[in-house]
Order: sequence, then C-alpha cells, then structure tokens
Amino acid sequence: MARPVSSSLRSKANFLWNGLRATLTAINLLLALGMLGVYAIPWLDPRWFAPLALVGFLYYPLLIGLIACAVLWILRKNHRFWISLAVLALGFRVHPVWWHGSLSEDGALYTQALIQGEIHSNLPNSTKQWKVISYNVGFFRYPDALEESSKPLSSSRDFLIKLLNVVQPDLVGLQDFISWEPNRPDVLRSLMLHPGLRGYTMIGQDVKRRSFLLSLDANFSADSNRLRHKGGERVHAESDHLTTWVGGMVMLTRRPVLNFGYQNLGEPGHNGGMMWADILLAEDTLRWLNLHLASNRISPPELGPIRTLDLQNDSSQRTIKGILRKIVSSARLRAEQAHKIKEFMDGSPYPLLVTGDFNDLPYSYTVNRIQDKLDDSFVRKGKGMGNTYARGFPSFRIDHIMIDPRFPIQSHEVVQLRYSDHYPLVAVLGR
Repeated sequence: MARPVSSSLRSKANFLWNGLRATLTAINLLLALGMLGVYAIPWLDPRWFAPLALVGFLYYPLLIGLIACAVLWILRKNHRFWISLAVLALGFRVHPVWWHGSLSEDGALYTQALIQGEIHSNLPNSTKQWKVISYNVGFFRYPDALEESSKPLSSSRDFLIKLLNVVQPDLVGLQDFISWEPNRPDVLRSLMLHPGLRGYTMIGQDVKRRSFLLSLDANFSADSNRLRHKGGERVHAESDHLTTWVGGMVMLTRRPVLNFGYQNLGEPGHNGGMMWADILLAEDTLRWLNLHLASNRISPPELGPIRTLDLQNDSSQRTIKGILRKIVSSARLRAEQAHKIKEFMDGSPYPLLVTGDFNDLPYSYTVNRIQDKLDDSFVRKGKGMGNTYARGFPSFRIDHIMIDPRFPIQSHEVVQLRYSDHYPLVAVLGR
C-alpha cells in the first residue's frame, strides 16, 4: 500500500515543480527582457515617449531579480541559470555606471581631512595634477528644519569655505549658489577675506543672468574690485547693481580665464543652464562646462511614502503618481537640453571638462548624450553606488565630473558630509 502513496506524492511534487519551473522561467525571461531594455536607455529618447525615462529606475530591482533566479537555478542544478548570467554579462559596460567595486588604495582622503580640520601631506598635490570640485550648495539653506542632527560647522557657508581651504582645488563648479541677499550669509565676502582662498577668480551671474568675471583676492586693488561682463562692461562690486545679485551658477578657478559665457537652456525662471569658460592649464587649454539641468522638482515630503514603503493609502498613491509625472516631464526637457549642450560641445576647439548637477539617473539618455566620448570620474575611480543626492533616495548619482580621455582621472571621492541636499564631488585629474 505504501508504494502507490509514495508514487502519488512524487507525482504531485513533480507536477508542482513543473508548474513552478514554468513560472520561474517566465519570470526570468521577463526580467531578462527588462534588463535589456535598461541597456538600451541611451537610444530611448524620452522626447519620443516620455515614460521611457522611468526605465532606468528598474535597474536595481531587475539586477536583484536576475541574481535570485540564477541562484535558484543553480541550486536546482538547472541549466537555465545561463539566462541570467548571459544577460548580466552583456551589461559589462553598464554595471560600473551604477555601482563600482573598486579595490584601489585611495580612501576618503578629503572627507577625513575635513573632519580632522587640516590638510594632510598625503592629499594629492602636484603641478601635474588638477583638483576639480562639483557641488550643488543648495542655496546655503543649512541648517534647516529637515536636518536631523547637529554638525561641527554652523552653516553650509562655513562648510564650503572649509572644503575649498582643505582641498585647494584648481576648478570649482557650484550650482544653486546665492550671495548678497538680505536673508542669506554674505558668502562672497567670506570667501574674499579667508587667507587660504586668495587668488581665485569667479565667473558668475548677475540679476539679469549676464555672466561676469570677478577677482576674489582678499588683497584686491581698486581696479580688481571691478567685475568684467562678457561684453567688456565693468561694474563696481559695491554698486547697487551687485548688492542685489542672487547668483545661481558659479565657477571658481586659480587658472587663467581666456573666455567665458552663460547660456539658458530653455527654463527662463530657472537659475541653472550652462556656464562655460576656456581655462589655461599649464600647456593645455580646456573648455570647461558647468551644468545645472532641469530639476524633477520633487520636495523631501513627497519622498516620504517611498522611503517608508507606505504605498497602500490613496494619499501615498496620489503622491507617487505626481512624482512619476514630474520625472517624465522633466526628463523630456533634459533631453532637449542635452541636445543643445552636445551641439555646443561639438563646436569646441579644445578638450572638454564637464561638471554639474544633471538631475538624472547615472545611466540615462541625457547623461549618455552629454558624456559621449568623455570619461566619468566615478566609473574610472569611484566606489560603491557613488550617490550624490543627500536625502536618502537610492541610486541618485546625479552630480558628475567628466573629462576628455587625454586627461587621466587619478581619483574620485564623494565627500559624504551633509551641508546641502547634495554631496560635493572631488576628482583629481592628471596629464
């Protein structure tokens, strides 16, 4: 009597496993197709069909799903594990854009130096190296009500000054900069008066969004305390014209500036766009672009349901739908901006350096369009996910430093000290 029962149980088990195997195979194939779609992102122009901008958000779920399927097939000693492995192998150039497992000896040198408050002898410092910072300072809003803990510095202005003093960068691209406004700290005067920050020249914007050049040397002469507009007009820095200036994008450099300018990229009310300068680096001339592309305009409270995985109630669902609509709309605008930027880059007579806040996923149509033949400092020398958005949203590496391959990237660091809704990037370039 036992044998028929055993046979019946075995038959039921086989039937169940066959059903599960068919289901798992179907899931595995769907995950594989989804990942292939992610790989195709550089060719999926969101201007054609804006929801394509959401494909990139599936990368990590698809990656986890493919790995899980591969493990299950291996445990069952089933050859279907090759489905996942083959698809993952096809993305060997894509995965390093999202995460990087570099085992290089370079540590968080600048982060530690900032914490300890001094410049260490092991920080890169050579005439054949150039240090570059890209940082969205968030209008110097810190401290604000959203910050949950005290910091060693009292304000984001003080952090920026300390960052510049410790790193001593050659090129600094800032976004969401503000100064000389009644309810904001006087950032520029603080920069001018700091003894460790002498010799910087600033390229900025006045209230009319005209680009200008201004020496920040604390020991400036009467003439050097005048800014030069793109058209050659000079305006005194203490005039009413400048005391109402609120900024937006700023470039700082200790290298000679040969030419400069600013271009709005289709957002008249936005303080971003494209600022550029031709910089003399030793025997090289570099065209440097500082970018601030269209924001998704997602407020921190809107991210609450996503962080807490509270997706059940109607309010959360409406909030999430609103976030998706914002992402789709801004992605279409960023794609248009990317084409304008690429056209400008193609006309450059010099090698290119790009810094800035792209407000987009690291593997997106916009980022790939702008990067094109440039090297990404994170892909070359970064670690982990490299997140630069400081409000806890995963996979948001939205700030970048990109350089012509003729300038080797020697290090890349995300300074994970939170004095803005972004973390600063520091890259060391060579020649």
